[in-house]
Amino acid sequence: MKVLRRIAPFAVVAAAALLLLYSPDIAPDRYTDLATFFRVEMERQGFSGFSVAAIADGSVDYVDGFGKDGSGAPIGPDTPLYAPALAKSMAALSAYSLVRERRFSLNTPVRSFLPWFEFADGTGGDVTFRHLISHTTGLTDLSFDDLHPTASGLEAAVRCMGTARPSAPPGRTFHYIDTDYQALGLAMESATGKPYAAILSERIFSPLGMKSSSAAQPIISPVGSASFFALPLPRPAISSSFGAPSGYVVTTAADAAQYLAFLLGPEKFGRGPLSPRSVPSLFQAPVPGAPYGFGFFLGSEAGERSAYHDGSFDGFSSRVVLWPDRRAGIAVIAAQGSLLQSLFALPAMTSGARRIMLEGSAPRLFPLGRLYILLAVAAVVSILGQVFQIGAALHWAKEVRDRAEAKGSRGPILLAVARCWAGLALRALFVALCPIIVSLAFQRATSWKILLQLEPGLAAWYLIICALGLLRNAARLAWMRGPAGFLRSK
Repeated sequence: MKVLRRIAPFAVVAAAALLLLYSPDIAPDRYTDLATFFRVEMERQGFSGFSVAAIADGSVDYVDGFGKDGSGAPIGPDTPLYAPALAKSMAALSAYSLVRERRFSLNTPVRSFLPWFEFADGTGGDVTFRHLISHTTGLTDLSFDDLHPTASGLEAAVRCMGTARPSAPPGRTFHYIDTDYQALGLAMESATGKPYAAILSERIFSPLGMKSSSAAQPIISPVGSASFFALPLPRPAISSSFGAPSGYVVTTAADAAQYLAFLLGPEKFGRGPLSPRSVPSLFQAPVPGAPYGFGFFLGSEAGERSAYHDGSFDGFSSRVVLWPDRRAGIAVIAAQGSLLQSLFALPAMTSGARRIMLEGSAPRLFPLGRLYILLAVAAVVSILGQVFQIGAALHWAKEVRDRAEAKGSRGPILLAVARCWAGLALRALFVALCPIIVSLAFQRATSWKILLQLEPGLAAWYLIICALGLLRNAARLAWMRGPAGFLRSK
């Protein structure tokens, strides 16, 4: 029976895996149009809803919306959503337009506009606009709170950098932190004498006809959702008093299409933030060797130059990829924030859309939604297994007592007690180490609060298993006090 009980959980998970693997799939073997691709893959990837903008040959090729947002409202091409993947490129574009107007240069020190700007060791005077744009200030978010959720505004957020000590001189190393771009936004406010939201409105939104976009705190915030094992978990409406330069920009798929079309085909616009001759500079690294341009990561895909950016926060995620030499691009703006979807589903969908646009077809993607279902089954089975072990703590303690009595020694009891204390220590250590390991893996400071926001299902599963493990060992220790006392009385 013991062997059967031990095998049963694995058998249930294996049966669920086989059932999911061989159940009928709604996706065709290959997609040949973007509408079918995104409509079907939204369900297969476990998304509640998103909007899409595609650019081909420098012109808007496809705009649409699918599913629902966190409030249950349908998403269309004109539905306002937070698009964190686009925010930094908008900030960098605005800054570069001011550079072209000679309001400042990329090599202008930040202190020219923010005289108090410095780090904890007294340095910071050498930090320039170039360093802010390229994330090469020398700071890492492991040395200060890059989220600073209690900051009352943009200046308060930037002043948090004063608590950090740089890991390298400016321009030497790349490290992605949001506060770099918040400092960029604040410096632009000082240079122009205008609020950041007005800068974006005048320099990007108005010239490009982006009438539904804003960097100001919206009167009615878009509502997103988290993914709890592929089930949408509505999140409360959010806003930020300082996050617009780094992520909190509201836009629609239709507006995002106009923005990307300008970046890829600027000569087709009567007027824009930059001259057509200056736009290609946005896809070059301001600091040689750094993997970051003007608000975009620089890389390659299928042997072609690419510029891309991802962005996620509580309830929202997005990804934009541009292929400048092809004058093509794609943006997916999701009303859902999920770590697995951001890491795997969004890159897979933008890559698949690229193949449809440039090659004519793309194969169906790995069904992340089914993986979520399998993980949910594994979570339920593992939690029930832990609960059963807690309930069997008395039986386990009696078995230890029986072995001790048979040997006439307290050795089995002492060993069992040591195992329980080790189990308690290990599970407490697992809880403490998880955010640290994730932080090291992604080079971004992470907390349990962030993990529960971005992947509530997996994070809750992990915490519940650790909590039940602690409870199981505590229950065993409690019952062990009886057998140990019994042996002492003998």
